[in-house]
Amino acid sequence: MVGHARVYLFGATLTVLWAAGGCQLYNSGREIRSEEQMLPVSFENDRAKELFLKAVQSTYGEETNVKRVGFPRLSLYSYSETVAWNATCNDHIRQMDTDGDSFITEQEARAHYESLLSPNHATRGSSPS
Repeated sequence: MVGHARVYLFGATLTVLWAAGGCQLYNSGREIRSEEQMLPVSFENDRAKELFLKAVQSTYGEETNVKRVGFPRLSLYSYSETVAWNATCNDHIRQMDTDGDSFITEQEARAHYESLLSPNHATRGSSPS
């Protein structure tokens, strides 16, 4: 009887460790829009370029179109897509360059970056239309 209790305890411990570790039996994903070339753009100054890069880095690598069988940390199967670096840059360029002149001013960059920081930012992770 004590032997069975040890086996059950060992099995329960392994199950908890497996679930706590975020186990997935099968995980696949792909990078989308990887063929896009970066749009030609120039910056008013180094601060505008810095804010642009911060904005890109804040959203680059976000998973989209996630399909999962199970739960986020314990899945039998999961699939996700991530937007390529150039495409992520292009999305931010289109959102920042409000006047469409391919010249990002510090004011445009700051406004866009601050909009990403706002708690009600709803377009994060979405692609342009």
